[in-house]
Amino acid sequence: MKLPNLGFCFFFFFILFALHTASPTFPEATTIPLPNCFAFFLFGDSYVDAGNNNYINTTADFQANFPPYGETFFHLPTRRFTDGRTIPDFLAEYAGLPLIPPYLDPHTNFYDNGVNFASSGSGALAESHEGSAIGLQTQMKFFKKVMKSLRKKLGNASAQTLISNSIFLFNFGGNDYLNPFDISYDIFNTSSAQERFVNMVVGNITIALKEVYKYGGRKFGFMTVPPLGHMPSSRIKRSVQFFEEASSITRLHNQLLPDALQKLGIQLEGFKYAFADTHTLLLQRILNPIKYGFKVVETACCGSGAFRGIYNCGRNVEGLPFTHCDNLEDYVFFDSFHPTEKLFKQLAELIWSGDAQIVKPYNFKQLFEYDSMLASY
Repeated sequence: MKLPNLGFCFFFFFILFALHTASPTFPEATTIPLPNCFAFFLFGDSYVDAGNNNYINTTADFQANFPPYGETFFHLPTRRFTDGRTIPDFLAEYAGLPLIPPYLDPHTNFYDNGVNFASSGSGALAESHEGSAIGLQTQMKFFKKVMKSLRKKLGNASAQTLISNSIFLFNFGGNDYLNPFDISYDIFNTSSAQERFVNMVVGNITIALKEVYKYGGRKFGFMTVPPLGHMPSSRIKRSVQFFEEASSITRLHNQLLPDALQKLGIQLEGFKYAFADTHTLLLQRILNPIKYGFKVVETACCGSGAFRGIYNCGRNVEGLPFTHCDNLEDYVFFDSFHPTEKLFKQLAELIWSGDAQIVKPYNFKQLFEYDSMLASY
């Protein structure tokens, strides 16, 4: 795709920002009629993965390339860990971009609209499902190759303009915190142990952000770690200790990451970000489902065992067949870990144009509209 006239981009963003400044209200999710002055790059885990794990040597636990995944919107598996679209799919749509393809797909040769580096099971720590998923450090290696390709294709000046106006979304933490519980429930039984561990996770994310900034990135997006103790996979454990510790360390991560982002906002000139409290939004729907159009909270639509909490949707685990619900629209969770497209869409609409109680200091619409090059003059 040919990059549009950059002077026109500057003018277009100037008009948008003038209109935005004049109107402080937050509109409902609508597509931005923008020229392609930006791209969308994604780093993270299964909540934002578009299928990279199909191209690595891993197990079926870290793949979703079989039915019933993808059954609603796409009507076939797309390697996304839900029945349809994920939050990044909706954000891309609202920004006027196509679906962002996985980096490892051999058909992904152009990066003008961005690319998805995310991998199901991955974490900010190398130890999180090491050998089965693509961790943050490897995702960053892929990112550097893409930056080199863009500069070669577009030239340094045009590539810099595109990169500085692009959004870089990071979504890590869930696997980092769930993984250690497979070893022992006592690993996070003190507040000091939790704080040390969260600081390692947030520290690795911060290192990656600075690296992207060094390459010209200026606009970043983040989502909180979801309420890990409320997933069907967690309910099947029936452990008060697990629930309390998982909830505690999740809250700590969701406090320390925005603190780190605030510091980066002071340290790094032009650093802008949207931090979305998806944890609270999801928890609201779990605690009061009828209000948001749901009926079934504790049980997943697809899986087996109590709460369909055994993670075998689409596959048999040790000969145990999975079952599938008849009324998907009623469910918050599609499988043992991952929400339905209906839930993802509700969250995407809110973080796209929500107020500061939901996403701050910018929402994602404002972040996409913000022109980093124009702001530097």
